[in-house]
Amino acid sequence: MRADIDRLMEERGVDCIFVRAAETEDTDRQYLTRGIHANATVVKKRGEDPILIVSGMEIDEAKKSGYPVMNMFDFDLANIWREHAGDGMAIQREFFRAIIEKLDIHGRVAFYGTAPVMSTFKFTKMVQEHFSDRIELFEDEDVTILTHARRSKDEEELALLRESGRRASLAMTRTREWLSTLHTDGEIVVDAENKPVTIGDVKRYVRLRLMELDMEDSEGMIFAMGRDAGVPHSRGEADQVLKTGQTIVFDLFPRPIGGGYYHDMTRTWSLGYATPEVQAAYDLVMHAFTQSLEALTLGKPTNTLQHLVCDIFEAYGHPTSRSQPATSSGYTHSLGHGIGLDVHEAPNMSHLTPDHVVFQVGDVLTIEPGLYYPEKGWGIRVEDTVYLHESGQVENLTDCSYELVIPLNEK
Repeated sequence: MRADIDRLMEERGVDCIFVRAAETEDTDRQYLTRGIHANATVVKKRGEDPILIVSGMEIDEAKKSGYPVMNMFDFDLANIWREHAGDGMAIQREFFRAIIEKLDIHGRVAFYGTAPVMSTFKFTKMVQEHFSDRIELFEDEDVTILTHARRSKDEEELALLRESGRRASLAMTRTREWLSTLHTDGEIVVDAENKPVTIGDVKRYVRLRLMELDMEDSEGMIFAMGRDAGVPHSRGEADQVLKTGQTIVFDLFPRPIGGGYYHDMTRTWSLGYATPEVQAAYDLVMHAFTQSLEALTLGKPTNTLQHLVCDIFEAYGHPTSRSQPATSSGYTHSLGHGIGLDVHEAPNMSHLTPDHVVFQVGDVLTIEPGLYYPEKGWGIRVEDTVYLHESGQVENLTDCSYELVIPLNEK
């Protein structure tokens, strides 16, 4: 949580956190600034609120964070530009010098953010060469201060995550309801005008429903059918015509338009009917899913849930990522992941995750067991996003039918 940042800085001996301004999307900056849309340089000294340094155009937006805001020209930037015109690194060097002097920054400084790698390399090299007398570059642990803080969500974040879950669930429910109005012409699914419906048609429908809900498909949803449903991260082919009796893996992970907290959910559908083999496999996946939710417990190593699901699937003869690490059939991935401003955050839930990584208060997690058999032409996955309360209660943020079959009428 944000409230943990100062404690973590103290424990690791960090005096200041610094996030460089960059035109690229930066979820570390979003986190530190409560999601404001401004290209800010962020300076967070231990024990103090973050300071946002922005252009004059973005001051009002930056003030929405509730934190102190300064204009970049408060740091003599106009004179720096004139004196070092055409020398980008010199401008960055002198601007940084002005910031650390005006804000009295010294000691161990941790740099975060998602600026381009080469730009970041040159910047930190410059800091080391020119400011080592007052700045020590801090090399953080694998689980960084911000990774650690971002993992546990506070009440403000939970409210945003609940709303993303509500909207994503509504978009998926509306998609299911729309598909149920379609018809069959033999094995082909057609609309009211007898036109075959494609995966591309479905995705366009979903994106329109998301837009109505002020959500966006920023990462590219999965809507994969048949053999492609058996390849966990196949996005599906836009020109593929929907057919009855084939599994569809629909993995939707939208966020609010322009950035914010993601929701991640998956349903498996079969239009018209499901084959006995698919129905049996689906029932087994749902069993693994419900068992995982029931076993989710504060303080328990996250790997225990993956072991549980592997035990279930292996008992029925399915290969898993534990029994056959290179398998492309059966259960081929880990059980889930954390989620927040990024689709994938801490913690991981692999059987290889160390025992010291345990479920903790404020975790927002996906639970997503699946079985995949591309050679048989089918795949199945079910996924919800859940929140782990201090009481140990598991709150499900996803709300959509788990029914496998979507009935259709003949044309």
